[in-house]
Amino acid sequence: MRTVTTRTRNDPKEENSCTAPWLKQKPDGTLPLMRTAPLRLALATLALLLCARAAIAATLPLPVLPAGPVEMRVAYAVNPRLPRMDAQQLAIALEAMQRAVQEHFGIELRFAPVKEVTIASLFDTIPPARRAKALKESYDFKSGRGNRAELDRAFARGFRTGVEPLEEMIAFARPHTGAIEPATFEVFGARTAALQLERVERWRTRLALDGDPAIDSQPFNEFPMWLALGYGDVPFELVLTNQLIAGVENVLPAVHTAVRGGYSNGLTTYNRLSRYGTVSVWSTYAFTGNDAQLVQWRGGETYTREEAAQLAGLSGAHEIGHQLLHVLHPFGQPACLMSPVPMFSYREWAGKLSAGQCPVGSNPAMRPGVYKFNY
Repeated sequence: MRTVTTRTRNDPKEENSCTAPWLKQKPDGTLPLMRTAPLRLALATLALLLCARAAIAATLPLPVLPAGPVEMRVAYAVNPRLPRMDAQQLAIALEAMQRAVQEHFGIELRFAPVKEVTIASLFDTIPPARRAKALKESYDFKSGRGNRAELDRAFARGFRTGVEPLEEMIAFARPHTGAIEPATFEVFGARTAALQLERVERWRTRLALDGDPAIDSQPFNEFPMWLALGYGDVPFELVLTNQLIAGVENVLPAVHTAVRGGYSNGLTTYNRLSRYGTVSVWSTYAFTGNDAQLVQWRGGETYTREEAAQLAGLSGAHEIGHQLLHVLHPFGQPACLMSPVPMFSYREWAGKLSAGQCPVGSNPAMRPGVYKFNY
């Protein structure tokens, strides 16, 4: 349930787009000679104005929705090594998502037939420069060679520049982190980074259908790779996947992700080919198993195949709220569909929802457009 608020435009074609060609350094590191100081000042001012315009243009506007049904193209991105939902379960999940979006947001969804694709084929369309950037943003917990001090700083920096109040995040994390003293971004960032690093090891013990680790050398589990998806060829508004998305990142920390050991139920991010400017990704992985480990993490909840699909669709509607309404996370408001599932007790979370108690616009986090998608 992570979304993107601070992505910056970084298309290879746009690198250094805010550096005016007449201000670029010469090979010796000096600026080119200009005839007059006033001219240099005027050109520098013009360059700054152009940069400001570019930054503003990189914020996605709130989608203008049609009067009728909102149509969405859907993919099911599959990792053949992991458990998956069949066509009947996917249909149940999408129906549950439609009902939830209608009930909580007053929006009617219409889904195109699901197109099944491999994760590898989607990731292959990500431009090389963007792919390299995503891999750099992924903290290397697999080999243990990540820069731990920099990770603490990245978490503190990410929380500070985010839009969610520190006191609300601390309250959300307190059952897992204990008291945060002093209540600063630095202390909170270091504590949540440590928690995520500790708990991500649980996911590394998970096995795939072939008996090998579910998290392997492929980058399919890495959150920044999914963030980069929209820079490739992804003509969808919704991507369901059976992939285990869990790791540690140097960007965009999320308190609800940290307490789950780096596991992301889903995300909403920029997509150049989407009708609404973004794509929502939702993982079915945590819903499809009833092994002892998953049941323990769910607080004892076990699901039939039908209930697993219904809960996946209901909770996945959360991401549609991010995509179509640009709303935030109302922490501490269990009636709200946009309130993140604290751990994995999806049934317990669903039982507390009430559209009547949390209508759109009822609190600051639920005001359309409060979430700023920058790309």
